[in-house]
Amino acid sequence: MKISKKLAVAAIPAVMALASTTADSKILLMSQEGWEVSFDGAANAFVMHQSSDAVQAQSARSDNSVAGSSTFFQASDGASGVTSFVNYGGVMGSGTDSTGIVTGLLPNVWGMTLKAPTTNGLDMQARLGLYTHMNGGNNSLGNGVLNIRETNFSVSGSFGTVLIGRSLGIHQSKPILNDMLLFGVGAAPGADNSGTTLGRIGLGYLYTDFQPQMTWTTPGIGPIGIKIGIFDPNDVISVKSAADATENVSPRVEAEVSYSGTWLTGLGVDLWVDGSFQNTEFTAAAAGACRSDSGGVASAGSSGTTASHKNCDDVDSAGVGFGTKLSYDMFSLVATGFYGSGMGMRGQHSEGALDAVGKPIQTYGGYIQGTADFGQGTSIGYSFGGNYASQTGDDLNDTHIAEVSSQTMHSGMIWHNVNDNFRLIAEGGFVEQGYHLGGSAEDTFGGVGAFFFW
Repeated sequence: MKISKKLAVAAIPAVMALASTTADSKILLMSQEGWEVSFDGAANAFVMHQSSDAVQAQSARSDNSVAGSSTFFQASDGASGVTSFVNYGGVMGSGTDSTGIVTGLLPNVWGMTLKAPTTNGLDMQARLGLYTHMNGGNNSLGNGVLNIRETNFSVSGSFGTVLIGRSLGIHQSKPILNDMLLFGVGAAPGADNSGTTLGRIGLGYLYTDFQPQMTWTTPGIGPIGIKIGIFDPNDVISVKSAADATENVSPRVEAEVSYSGTWLTGLGVDLWVDGSFQNTEFTAAAAGACRSDSGGVASAGSSGTTASHKNCDDVDSAGVGFGTKLSYDMFSLVATGFYGSGMGMRGQHSEGALDAVGKPIQTYGGYIQGTADFGQGTSIGYSFGGNYASQTGDDLNDTHIAEVSSQTMHSGMIWHNVNDNFRLIAEGGFVEQGYHLGGSAEDTFGGVGAFFFW
Protein backbone atom coordinates (compact mmCIF):
# COMPACT_ATOMS: atom_id res chain seq x y z
CA MET A 1 0.00 0.00 0.00
CA LYS A 2 1.14 3.57 -0.56
CA ILE A 3 0.57 6.52 1.74
CA SER A 4 -0.33 9.98 0.48
CA LYS A 5 -1.27 13.10 2.43
CA LYS A 6 -4.14 15.24 1.17
CA LEU A 7 -3.84 18.86 2.24
CA ALA A 8 -7.17 20.50 3.05
CA VAL A 9 -7.69 24.14 2.16
CA ALA A 10 -9.66 25.87 4.93
CA ALA A 11 -11.30 22.52 5.69
CA ILE A 12 -12.52 21.57 9.14
CA PRO A 13 -12.26 17.78 9.36
CA ALA A 14 -13.85 17.64 12.82
CA VAL A 15 -17.16 18.95 11.49
CA MET A 16 -17.07 16.43 8.67
CA ALA A 17 -16.30 13.66 11.10
CA LEU A 18 -19.17 14.76 13.31
CA ALA A 19 -21.68 15.09 10.51
CA SER A 20 -20.88 12.68 7.76
CA THR A 21 -19.30 9.43 6.71
CA THR A 22 -17.54 11.26 3.87
CA ALA A 23 -14.91 13.00 5.97
CA ASP A 24 -12.29 15.09 4.19
CA SER A 25 -9.37 13.08 5.50
CA LYS A 26 -5.78 14.21 5.46
CA ILE A 27 -4.27 10.70 5.63
CA LEU A 28 -5.19 8.22 2.90
CA LEU A 29 -3.99 4.62 2.47
CA MET A 30 -4.64 3.05 -0.93
CA SER A 31 -4.20 -0.46 -2.31
CA GLN A 32 -3.58 -1.43 -5.90
CA GLU A 33 -6.96 -3.19 -5.91
CA GLY A 34 -8.74 0.11 -5.26
CA TRP A 35 -9.48 -0.21 -1.55
CA GLU A 36 -9.00 2.96 0.52
CA VAL A 37 -8.58 3.56 4.24
CA SER A 38 -8.66 7.19 5.38
CA PHE A 39 -8.18 8.84 8.74
CA ASP A 40 -9.44 12.17 10.11
CA GLY A 41 -9.98 13.75 13.47
CA ALA A 42 -9.22 16.51 15.94
CA ALA A 43 -7.84 17.12 19.41
CA ASN A 44 -8.61 20.13 21.60
CA ALA A 45 -8.06 21.53 25.09
CA PHE A 46 -9.26 24.66 26.91
CA VAL A 47 -8.55 26.46 30.14
CA MET A 48 -12.06 27.34 31.33
CA HIS A 49 -13.31 29.43 34.23
CA GLN A 50 -16.92 29.46 35.38
CA SER A 51 -18.68 31.46 38.09
CA SER A 52 -22.37 31.26 38.98
CA ASP A 53 -24.46 32.76 41.76
CA ALA A 54 -28.08 33.32 42.85
CA VAL A 55 -28.63 29.71 43.92
CA GLN A 56 -26.91 27.45 46.38
CA ALA A 57 -26.65 23.68 45.79
CA GLN A 58 -28.92 21.48 47.88
CA SER A 59 -28.74 17.70 47.97
CA ALA A 60 -31.00 15.98 45.45
CA ARG A 61 -34.08 14.63 47.14
CA SER A 62 -36.98 12.39 46.27
CA ASP A 63 -40.56 13.11 47.19
CA ASN A 64 -44.06 12.43 45.92
CA SER A 65 -44.28 15.52 43.76
CA VAL A 66 -41.11 15.43 41.69
CA ALA A 67 -38.61 12.62 41.27
CA GLY A 68 -35.19 12.47 42.89
CA SER A 69 -33.76 12.20 39.36
CA SER A 70 -34.21 15.96 39.14
CA THR A 71 -31.73 18.29 40.80
CA PHE A 72 -33.03 20.76 43.35
CA PHE A 73 -31.59 24.12 44.34
CA GLN A 74 -32.32 26.18 47.42
CA ALA A 75 -32.43 29.88 46.61
CA SER A 76 -31.25 32.52 49.06
CA ASP A 77 -34.39 34.52 48.29
CA GLY A 78 -37.61 32.65 47.62
CA ALA A 79 -39.89 33.62 44.75
CA SER A 80 -43.50 34.03 45.86
CA GLY A 81 -42.61 32.06 48.98
CA VAL A 82 -41.08 29.23 46.94
CA THR A 83 -37.48 28.30 47.71
CA SER A 84 -37.07 24.98 45.83
CA PHE A 85 -36.05 25.23 42.19
CA VAL A 86 -35.89 22.16 39.95
CA ASN A 87 -33.06 22.18 37.42
CA TYR A 88 -33.82 19.57 34.75
CA GLY A 89 -31.94 20.28 31.56
CA GLY A 90 -29.39 22.16 33.64
CA VAL A 91 -26.81 24.22 31.76
CA MET A 92 -24.74 25.54 34.66
CA GLY A 93 -23.39 24.63 38.05
CA SER A 94 -24.83 25.99 41.27
CA GLY A 95 -22.65 28.33 43.29
CA THR A 96 -19.69 27.46 41.04
CA ASP A 97 -16.43 29.37 41.02
CA SER A 98 -13.87 27.07 39.48
CA THR A 99 -11.23 26.64 36.81
CA GLY A 100 -10.51 23.51 34.82
CA ILE A 101 -8.53 22.24 31.85
CA VAL A 102 -11.14 20.54 29.71
CA THR A 103 -12.15 19.44 26.25
CA GLY A 104 -14.78 21.70 24.69
CA LEU A 105 -18.14 20.81 23.20
CA LEU A 106 -16.48 18.65 20.55
CA PRO A 107 -14.66 15.65 22.04
CA ASN A 108 -11.30 14.54 20.77
CA VAL A 109 -12.06 12.29 17.81
CA TRP A 110 -10.25 9.73 15.69
CA GLY A 111 -12.26 8.77 12.61
CA MET A 112 -11.54 5.93 10.19
CA THR A 113 -13.32 5.24 6.89
CA LEU A 114 -12.91 2.10 4.77
CA LYS A 115 -14.03 2.41 1.14
CA ALA A 116 -14.42 -0.50 -1.27
CA PRO A 117 -13.70 -0.22 -5.02
CA THR A 118 -16.65 1.12 -6.99
CA THR A 119 -18.58 -1.88 -8.32
CA ASN A 120 -21.61 -1.84 -10.64
CA GLY A 121 -22.04 1.88 -10.01
CA LEU A 122 -22.12 1.44 -6.23
CA ASP A 123 -19.79 3.11 -3.73
CA MET A 124 -19.64 1.24 -0.42
CA GLN A 125 -17.90 2.33 2.73
CA ALA A 126 -17.87 1.77 6.49
CA ARG A 127 -16.96 4.25 9.22
CA LEU A 128 -15.78 4.02 12.82
CA GLY A 129 -15.55 7.17 14.95
CA LEU A 130 -13.91 7.05 18.37
CA TYR A 131 -14.67 10.03 20.62
CA THR A 132 -13.05 10.73 23.97
CA HIS A 133 -11.82 13.49 26.28
CA MET A 134 -9.07 14.04 28.83
CA ASN A 135 -11.20 14.64 31.90
CA GLY A 136 -11.62 12.39 34.90
CA GLY A 137 -13.29 14.80 37.31
CA ASN A 138 -11.20 16.16 40.18
CA ASN A 139 -9.35 12.86 40.56
CA SER A 140 -5.95 12.64 38.84
CA LEU A 141 -6.49 8.89 38.58
CA GLY A 142 -9.86 9.34 36.90
CA ASN A 143 -10.32 8.13 33.35
CA GLY A 144 -11.88 9.81 30.35
CA VAL A 145 -14.71 8.08 28.51
CA LEU A 146 -14.35 6.36 25.15
CA ASN A 147 -17.56 6.81 23.15
CA ILE A 148 -18.02 4.99 19.85
CA ARG A 149 -20.42 7.51 18.33
CA GLU A 150 -20.03 6.37 14.73
CA THR A 151 -20.15 2.75 13.60
CA ASN A 152 -21.99 2.41 10.30
CA PHE A 153 -21.82 1.55 6.64
CA SER A 154 -23.32 3.25 3.61
CA VAL A 155 -24.08 2.47 -0.02
CA SER A 156 -24.23 5.26 -2.64
CA GLY A 157 -25.41 5.28 -6.21
CA SER A 158 -27.78 7.00 -8.59
CA PHE A 159 -30.49 6.60 -5.93
CA GLY A 160 -28.56 8.65 -3.39
CA THR A 161 -27.03 7.27 -0.20
CA VAL A 162 -28.39 4.76 2.31
CA LEU A 163 -26.67 4.72 5.71
CA ILE A 164 -27.20 1.95 8.25
CA GLY A 165 -25.73 2.08 11.74
CA ARG A 166 -24.96 4.71 14.35
CA SER A 167 -24.41 8.27 13.17
CA LEU A 168 -25.54 11.83 13.88
CA GLY A 169 -29.32 12.31 13.93
CA ILE A 170 -31.26 14.42 11.44
CA HIS A 171 -33.59 16.59 13.54
CA GLN A 172 -31.72 19.62 14.99
CA SER A 173 -28.42 18.61 13.39
CA LYS A 174 -28.07 21.77 11.28
CA PRO A 175 -28.08 24.15 14.30
CA ILE A 176 -25.21 22.36 16.01
CA LEU A 177 -23.18 22.04 12.81
CA ASN A 178 -23.57 25.79 12.13
CA ASP A 179 -22.87 26.79 15.74
CA MET A 180 -19.50 28.53 16.14
CA LEU A 181 -19.38 27.09 19.68
CA LEU A 182 -18.86 23.64 18.17
CA PHE A 183 -15.21 24.67 18.35
CA GLY A 184 -15.42 26.25 21.80
CA VAL A 185 -16.68 25.56 25.31
CA GLY A 186 -19.93 27.47 25.74
CA ALA A 187 -22.04 26.58 28.75
CA ALA A 188 -21.06 23.76 31.10
CA PRO A 189 -22.50 22.00 34.17
CA GLY A 190 -19.16 22.88 35.81
CA ALA A 191 -15.69 24.02 34.79
CA ASP A 192 -14.24 20.91 36.42
CA ASN A 193 -16.76 18.52 34.86
CA SER A 194 -15.71 15.04 33.77
CA GLY A 195 -17.29 15.21 30.32
CA THR A 196 -17.50 17.63 27.42
CA THR A 197 -18.99 21.08 27.78
CA LEU A 198 -22.39 22.00 26.30
CA GLY A 199 -21.69 24.76 23.81
CA ARG A 200 -25.17 26.04 23.00
CA ILE A 201 -26.97 22.72 23.67
CA GLY A 202 -30.11 23.55 25.65
CA LEU A 203 -29.58 27.23 24.87
CA GLY A 204 -30.87 27.54 21.31
CA TYR A 205 -31.47 23.97 20.17
CA LEU A 206 -31.94 20.41 21.39
CA TYR A 207 -29.03 18.00 21.10
CA THR A 208 -29.61 15.53 18.28
CA ASP A 209 -27.07 12.92 19.51
CA PHE A 210 -25.60 9.97 17.61
CA GLN A 211 -28.31 7.36 17.07
CA PRO A 212 -28.80 3.89 15.52
CA GLN A 213 -30.60 4.52 12.24
CA MET A 214 -31.45 3.58 8.67
CA THR A 215 -31.31 6.83 6.66
CA TRP A 216 -31.79 7.65 2.99
CA THR A 217 -30.33 10.83 1.50
CA THR A 218 -31.70 11.56 -1.98
CA PRO A 219 -29.32 12.49 -4.82
CA GLY A 220 -30.81 15.99 -4.72
CA ILE A 221 -33.22 17.87 -6.93
CA GLY A 222 -31.13 20.78 -8.12
CA PRO A 223 -30.36 22.88 -5.02
CA ILE A 224 -32.84 20.92 -2.88
CA GLY A 225 -31.76 18.04 -0.66
CA ILE A 226 -33.98 15.53 1.16
CA LYS A 227 -33.06 13.19 3.98
CA ILE A 228 -35.36 10.76 5.82
CA GLY A 229 -34.68 7.97 8.28
CA ILE A 230 -36.06 5.61 10.88
CA PHE A 231 -34.31 5.58 14.25
CA ASP A 232 -34.04 3.43 17.32
CA PRO A 233 -36.67 5.01 19.63
CA ASN A 234 -35.68 6.75 22.85
CA ASP A 235 -37.25 6.49 26.27
CA VAL A 236 -39.16 9.71 26.98
CA ILE A 237 -38.10 11.01 30.38
CA SER A 238 -40.32 12.90 32.81
CA VAL A 239 -39.56 15.01 35.86
CA LYS A 240 -40.81 12.06 37.87
CA SER A 241 -39.24 8.71 36.97
CA ALA A 242 -42.49 6.83 37.59
CA ALA A 243 -44.07 8.78 34.72
CA ASP A 244 -41.42 7.93 32.09
CA ALA A 245 -42.65 6.48 28.78
CA THR A 246 -40.40 3.48 28.07
CA GLU A 247 -42.38 0.98 25.97
CA ASN A 248 -40.73 1.53 22.58
CA VAL A 249 -43.06 -0.29 20.20
CA SER A 250 -42.48 1.85 17.09
CA PRO A 251 -39.35 3.43 15.58
CA ARG A 252 -38.88 7.18 15.47
CA VAL A 253 -39.03 8.99 12.11
CA GLU A 254 -36.85 12.01 11.32
CA ALA A 255 -36.63 14.01 8.09
CA GLU A 256 -35.07 17.13 6.61
CA VAL A 257 -35.57 19.26 3.50
CA SER A 258 -32.78 21.72 2.69
CA TYR A 259 -31.89 24.27 0.05
CA SER A 260 -28.48 25.65 -0.87
CA GLY A 261 -27.88 28.26 -3.55
CA THR A 262 -26.60 31.72 -4.47
CA TRP A 263 -28.90 34.70 -4.90
CA LEU A 264 -28.41 38.11 -6.46
CA THR A 265 -24.73 39.07 -6.56
CA GLY A 266 -22.98 36.55 -4.38
CA LEU A 267 -25.40 36.10 -1.47
CA GLY A 268 -25.09 32.50 -0.31
CA VAL A 269 -28.38 31.14 1.02
CA ASP A 270 -28.95 27.92 2.96
CA LEU A 271 -32.44 27.05 4.21
CA TRP A 272 -33.72 23.99 6.05
CA VAL A 273 -36.75 22.48 7.75
CA ASP A 274 -36.54 19.26 9.77
CA GLY A 275 -38.83 17.22 11.98
CA SER A 276 -39.11 14.27 14.33
CA PHE A 277 -42.00 12.06 15.46
CA GLN A 278 -42.11 9.18 17.94
CA ASN A 279 -44.95 7.37 19.70
CA THR A 280 -44.06 5.71 23.00
CA GLU A 281 -46.30 3.69 25.30
CA PHE A 282 -46.35 3.86 29.09
CA THR A 283 -45.66 0.80 31.20
CA ALA A 284 -48.56 -0.55 33.22
CA ALA A 285 -47.11 1.05 36.35
CA ALA A 286 -46.64 4.46 34.69
CA ALA A 287 -50.16 4.28 33.19
CA GLY A 288 -51.57 3.42 36.61
CA ALA A 289 -49.80 6.36 38.22
CA CYS A 290 -51.08 8.58 35.43
CA ARG A 291 -54.68 7.45 35.97
CA SER A 292 -54.33 7.95 39.70
CA ASP A 293 -53.11 11.50 39.12
CA SER A 294 -56.03 11.98 36.71
CA GLY A 295 -58.46 11.25 39.49
CA GLY A 296 -58.67 7.48 39.09
CA VAL A 297 -61.52 7.79 36.59
CA ALA A 298 -60.13 5.76 33.70
CA SER A 299 -60.10 1.97 33.76
CA ALA A 300 -57.23 -0.23 32.61
CA GLY A 301 -56.78 -0.17 28.86
CA SER A 302 -58.55 3.18 28.45
CA SER A 303 -57.51 6.78 28.64
CA GLY A 304 -57.89 9.14 31.55
CA THR A 305 -60.89 11.44 31.24
CA THR A 306 -59.93 14.60 33.08
CA ALA A 307 -59.27 17.76 31.16
CA SER A 308 -55.75 18.03 32.59
CA HIS A 309 -54.59 14.66 31.30
CA LYS A 310 -56.73 12.71 28.86
CA ASN A 311 -54.32 10.02 27.63
CA CYS A 312 -52.62 7.57 29.96
CA ASP A 313 -51.74 4.89 27.41
CA ASP A 314 -49.03 6.50 25.27
CA VAL A 315 -47.42 9.79 24.35
CA ASP A 316 -46.50 11.45 21.05
CA SER A 317 -43.16 13.25 20.96
CA ALA A 318 -42.89 15.59 17.98
CA GLY A 319 -40.66 18.45 16.97
CA VAL A 320 -39.97 20.76 14.05
CA GLY A 321 -36.85 22.80 13.39
CA PHE A 322 -36.04 25.47 10.82
CA GLY A 323 -33.28 27.89 9.97
CA THR A 324 -31.16 29.77 7.50
CA LYS A 325 -27.54 30.67 6.92
CA LEU A 326 -26.78 33.77 4.85
CA SER A 327 -23.25 34.44 3.64
CA TYR A 328 -21.94 37.51 1.85
CA ASP A 329 -18.32 38.50 1.43
CA MET A 330 -16.72 38.35 4.91
CA PHE A 331 -20.00 38.13 6.85
CA SER A 332 -22.22 35.21 7.80
CA LEU A 333 -25.57 35.19 9.63
CA VAL A 334 -27.27 32.09 11.09
CA ALA A 335 -30.82 32.11 12.47
CA THR A 336 -32.57 28.96 13.72
CA GLY A 337 -35.67 27.98 15.65
CA PHE A 338 -37.52 24.91 16.93
CA TYR A 339 -40.75 23.84 18.60
CA GLY A 340 -41.32 20.54 20.35
CA SER A 341 -43.86 18.61 22.37
CA GLY A 342 -42.50 15.90 24.65
CA MET A 343 -38.99 16.56 23.29
CA GLY A 344 -37.15 17.83 26.38
CA MET A 345 -35.28 20.97 27.37
CA ARG A 346 -31.67 20.09 26.54
CA GLY A 347 -31.30 16.65 24.90
CA GLN A 348 -34.11 15.20 22.79
CA HIS A 349 -36.56 13.10 24.85
CA SER A 350 -34.45 13.73 27.95
CA GLU A 351 -35.48 14.78 31.46
CA GLY A 352 -38.17 17.42 31.28
CA ALA A 353 -39.85 16.01 28.17
CA LEU A 354 -42.86 14.98 30.31
CA ASP A 355 -44.29 16.44 33.50
CA ALA A 356 -44.85 14.56 36.77
CA VAL A 357 -47.98 12.82 35.43
CA GLY A 358 -46.61 11.97 31.98
CA LYS A 359 -48.05 14.87 30.01
CA PRO A 360 -45.81 16.34 27.24
CA ILE A 361 -44.11 19.63 28.06
CA GLN A 362 -44.02 22.16 25.22
CA THR A 363 -40.58 23.63 24.51
CA TYR A 364 -39.33 26.09 21.91
CA GLY A 365 -36.34 28.27 21.18
CA GLY A 366 -33.59 29.18 18.74
CA TYR A 367 -30.49 31.29 18.27
CA ILE A 368 -29.06 34.01 16.05
CA GLN A 369 -25.37 34.22 15.24
CA GLY A 370 -23.23 36.66 13.30
CA THR A 371 -19.62 36.08 12.29
CA ALA A 372 -17.02 38.04 10.33
CA ASP A 373 -13.91 36.69 8.62
CA PHE A 374 -11.20 39.37 8.54
CA GLY A 375 -8.82 37.30 6.43
CA GLN A 376 -5.38 35.99 7.35
CA GLY A 377 -7.17 33.29 9.39
CA THR A 378 -8.84 35.58 11.96
CA SER A 379 -12.61 35.60 12.63
CA ILE A 380 -14.96 36.89 15.32
CA GLY A 381 -18.52 35.97 16.21
CA TYR A 382 -21.41 36.75 18.54
CA SER A 383 -24.53 34.73 19.23
CA PHE A 384 -27.62 34.87 21.42
CA GLY A 385 -30.26 32.24 21.93
CA GLY A 386 -32.26 30.19 24.37
CA ASN A 387 -34.69 27.39 25.12
CA TYR A 388 -38.06 27.98 26.75
CA ALA A 389 -40.64 25.70 28.38
CA SER A 390 -44.37 26.11 28.93
CA GLN A 391 -46.15 24.94 32.06
CA THR A 392 -48.59 22.05 32.02
CA GLY A 393 -51.71 21.88 34.17
CA ASP A 394 -49.88 19.76 36.72
CA ASP A 395 -47.07 22.34 36.87
CA LEU A 396 -49.59 25.13 37.49
CA ASN A 397 -51.22 23.15 40.29
CA ASP A 398 -47.93 22.56 42.10
CA THR A 399 -46.82 25.84 43.70
CA HIS A 400 -44.15 24.23 45.90
CA ILE A 401 -41.61 23.70 43.12
CA ALA A 402 -40.42 26.32 40.62
CA GLU A 403 -39.80 24.71 37.22
CA VAL A 404 -37.35 26.02 34.62
CA SER A 405 -39.01 28.48 32.25
CA SER A 406 -36.03 29.66 30.19
CA GLN A 407 -32.34 29.13 29.54
CA THR A 408 -30.58 31.88 27.55
CA MET A 409 -27.00 32.64 26.64
CA HIS A 410 -24.94 35.48 25.15
CA SER A 411 -21.63 34.34 23.70
CA GLY A 412 -18.69 35.99 21.98
CA MET A 413 -15.73 34.29 20.31
CA ILE A 414 -12.56 35.12 18.42
CA TRP A 415 -10.46 32.51 16.65
CA HIS A 416 -7.35 32.43 14.51
CA ASN A 417 -6.27 29.68 12.13
CA VAL A 418 -2.50 29.62 12.46
CA ASN A 419 -2.51 27.16 9.57
CA ASP A 420 -4.82 24.49 8.13
CA ASN A 421 -4.13 22.21 11.10
CA PHE A 422 -3.98 24.52 14.12
CA ARG A 423 -6.60 26.93 15.51
CA LEU A 424 -6.47 29.22 18.57
CA ILE A 425 -9.76 30.20 20.28
CA ALA A 426 -10.82 32.65 22.99
CA GLU A 427 -14.43 33.06 24.12
CA GLY A 428 -16.68 34.25 26.90
CA GLY A 429 -20.35 34.34 27.70
CA PHE A 430 -23.23 34.83 30.10
CA VAL A 431 -25.98 32.30 30.90
CA GLU A 432 -29.25 32.99 32.70
CA GLN A 433 -31.74 30.37 33.85
CA GLY A 434 -35.22 31.59 34.77
CA TYR A 435 -38.08 29.93 36.64
CA HIS A 436 -41.85 30.04 36.20
CA LEU A 437 -42.48 31.21 39.76
CA GLY A 438 -39.86 33.94 39.55
CA GLY A 439 -36.19 34.09 40.38
CA SER A 440 -33.18 33.25 38.24
CA ALA A 441 -29.66 31.86 38.31
CA GLU A 442 -26.76 33.48 36.47
CA ASP A 443 -23.45 32.18 35.23
CA THR A 444 -20.44 33.75 33.48
CA PHE A 445 -17.82 31.66 31.71
CA GLY A 446 -14.70 32.04 29.62
CA GLY A 447 -12.26 29.78 27.85
CA VAL A 448 -8.97 29.91 25.97
CA GLY A 449 -7.80 26.92 23.99
CA ALA A 450 -6.71 25.35 20.75
CA PHE A 451 -7.62 22.69 18.16
CA PHE A 452 -5.36 20.43 16.14
CA PHE A 453 -7.01 18.95 13.03
CA TRP A 454 -5.87 16.09 10.85
